Amino acid sequence: MRKLPLVLNLICLPVFADVSAYLDRNTITAQDTVRLTLEADSRIQQEIDFSPLYRNFQFLGSKQLTLSSHAGGDSQYRTRWEVLLRPKSTGEISIPPLQLGLESSDNLHLKVLSGAARESGLQGEQVFIEASLDTNEVYQDSQLIYTLRLYHAIELLPDTQLTDPYLPGALIKPLGEQVRFAQQVRGRNYKVIEQRYALFPGKTGTLTLDGPIFEGRARQDNSQIQMQARPLEVAVIPPAYQSARGYWLPATALTLNDDWQTGALPNTAATSLGESLSYSISMTATGLPASRLPSLAPPAGANFTISVDSVELVEDVSEQGLTSRRTEHIVLHPHTAGALTLSPIDITWWDLNTDSARNVTLPEHLLQVKPRSPAAEAALAMAAAMPQPTADITTAAGTAAENTAIKTAAETAASVARLQQALNESRLLIGLLTVISLISSLGWLYTFNHLRQLRMEEQQQAQQEEMRRRRKLLMAHQMAEKNTFQALAMACQQNNPAVAKLRLVEWAQNFWPDQHIFNSEDISDAARSQTLDFLILDLEQHVHQDDKALWQGDLLLEAIEKLRDRRPEGYEAAPLPELHFASG
Repeated sequence: MRKLPLVLNLICLPVFADVSAYLDRNTITAQDTVRLTLEADSRIQQEIDFSPLYRNFQFLGSKQLTLSSHAGGDSQYRTRWEVLLRPKSTGEISIPPLQLGLESSDNLHLKVLSGAARESGLQGEQVFIEASLDTNEVYQDSQLIYTLRLYHAIELLPDTQLTDPYLPGALIKPLGEQVRFAQQVRGRNYKVIEQRYALFPGKTGTLTLDGPIFEGRARQDNSQIQMQARPLEVAVIPPAYQSARGYWLPATALTLNDDWQTGALPNTAATSLGESLSYSISMTATGLPASRLPSLAPPAGANFTISVDSVELVEDVSEQGLTSRRTEHIVLHPHTAGALTLSPIDITWWDLNTDSARNVTLPEHLLQVKPRSPAAEAALAMAAAMPQPTADITTAAGTAAENTAIKTAAETAASVARLQQALNESRLLIGLLTVISLISSLGWLYTFNHLRQLRMEEQQQAQQEEMRRRRKLLMAHQMAEKNTFQALAMACQQNNPAVAKLRLVEWAQNFWPDQHIFNSEDISDAARSQTLDFLILDLEQHVHQDDKALWQGDLLLEAIEKLRDRRPEGYEAAPLPELHFASG
């Protein structure tokens, strides 16, 4: 009983943890939702009081995650809360700090535009917006060109603002400055403001692209104008392959050049021992940002070293989108005289025009390293020689010094003769040791090769067994996935939220058999679909809250059918296809 107060004191101890908060967007409209993320740098079981948010927001749901990382024998934990909110009013809204133990989050600000900003307008109105994509399906990290045009038949004041489009997890780059021109639509003259963007999606799945928000005022009556381009859906598919060096380069064009190809250096360059040779290698890619281009420097050899002096990254805008160039200035330092060969450079990339892997190569180059000149050798010998003391001597002393020098020379010659005789006698022993070493090395190589062959045969047998096991497991999961999907479809058609939640978890466990799925949060992490997140939150709300409204399961069933259509059966178990390189 004495230990009970101590346990209670430990439970009631305050939580000490750094808490950070951020929003997925800082500007939305009144009909939009915003995701608030709170993160603490430790594992926390305590619940957060979200009541300060109820004044300005509708609380649509939340989920709590515990993230862990292990390095060097140490484990680090972080706790994350994700809250889905919808604003109750427009204007500048302050998100108050939320308390967690003795710590609290920062105060955040959200700009909410009126409901009129939700509509992009119709053709023929005084102001309307058109937005388009060059394609609706792209690979992860490949370029997606988004074009926005604002048409206005009335004069606008110069203080207009246009936000960037928003795509979760994407790198967004404006393609140049805004372009202004005139165009006639349905017999009416309009002034057009055009802005193009290059988007590089970093997540896979069916994503919703939120259009830019326009804010401006009419010159005639100073009235406020707020519009947002309509949202678009983008299907982002995983990379088709990954190179041995770990990079993935989807582009419409990619070239390699160096100083040998451009003529700055001859095909067979020459330098002298003790000097260095500087040259550069450039990669130019259309449809990739410069930050995604890999390193180009060739590997060092046994007789020379390679160092990168500087790297230049340049991005240009054209009709094809973003064209990037990476230039590496390289310094080569030879160690010995003679012919040196620089290894060829191979870069594998994915051609989006033909939807196939391609390979670009810089050929190997020969470098002639000349020996040092006699003057340089003499200078090195003089520098290595020990300094000799000098003194003033008399004529008699000079005679004595000559005699001493002659005696020393004779002793040196005798020592050289004895050393030569000893070297000749040891040559036979060195030859015998060399033969013994060669025989031992050959025997070791034979044994190593035999063991490697045995190991490869065992690995092949194990791989075949694993393939058969995975094939049986895949067939079982496919059968179970079909059965559980039929049960889920029946629950959705009957508009039964409680049964639909159970059947949804059972279906997800068979649809993603390699992932650990036990609840709705695990399904959201596996699907990575914002649309499915909202539908799951809606399902949870009808299950756990006293909601009199009737739940409709047709939208959830439609989202699940899209997931099944976009992901073929057995995708996780299927190996990556072999690459068939095309020259170019």
